[in-house]
Amino acid sequence: MDGYEVKEVMDQVHISSEMQEEIMMNVQSRMENGNKKAWNWKRMAAAAAALALTAGVISTPVRAFVASVVTERMESVPGEEMKDLNDMVQSQNVLADGFSRAYSDREKERSKALWQAYESGTFPEKVIAQVDDADAAPEGTLCYIRATGVFNLPAQEMTDEEMLEIIDFQHKMSYAVAHGSQVQDARAESKEKEARLKKILQDAGGISGDEAVEIAKKQFETDLGDAADGLELMTDSLGRSASLLDASDYAELESKAGVIYEVSFGNTDSHAVYGYLIDAVDGSILHTYSTESAQ
Repeated sequence: MDGYEVKEVMDQVHISSEMQEEIMMNVQSRMENGNKKAWNWKRMAAAAAALALTAGVISTPVRAFVASVVTERMESVPGEEMKDLNDMVQSQNVLADGFSRAYSDREKERSKALWQAYESGTFPEKVIAQVDDADAAPEGTLCYIRATGVFNLPAQEMTDEEMLEIIDFQHKMSYAVAHGSQVQDARAESKEKEARLKKILQDAGGISGDEAVEIAKKQFETDLGDAADGLELMTDSLGRSASLLDASDYAELESKAGVIYEVSFGNTDSHAVYGYLIDAVDGSILHTYSTESAQ
């Protein structure tokens, strides 16, 4: 999966940039630990984002900062610079942006406050330095490595200015990607695909989304028992609890008519996700996925 696909998935379900960073850091960590099942992460990223939206913890979506100071800042960036950022993301063969080291506990706490400050108009004095490859990254200096999509962090705790430069750059990348031609084409394709899947489902006499949700709820309670109380049913940006998917996107699965539902449960505090892929014709559960914290 190209890097922009993950960003676009999260943008489509109106995830905030702060949550986007947290999910991407989690994705990067799991990829480094050898988990290469990218399609699971695409769905889990979307599920986590939808969970945040449902819980009301999202500030504003990247592509819909209406009359905000951040919108004004993004719109003030020259078009050529935004195009360059979008082109850079498209060229990166990575699932998500990475970090040369993990944030310390103190940095994580400060980052949350700085995200809020940024979206209220507190911007960095400078822009983050960029280098083409890792060999050009100055040791001990914050910079972004364009070839690999990695933020090269200093060994010592970062200053507020440095963390704001990262936040600012991530906003710019997300904004550039959301307004790029690739994403616009992807959105149009997504609408056409949804219409096609609904027609297939209708012709096959499949189950409804509500029925898929009930199937998932029963299995969820069986699988997790008392632990299920900490996770709630999630909805997407349109308020749907069951997402209709093309089974051909998941080579491991075999469905009756090539159409499946996804139903997910999650926790707003831990961002734990537990979900099911369900055959849209006979209601059988084809696959179960979860983050470790959900089990």
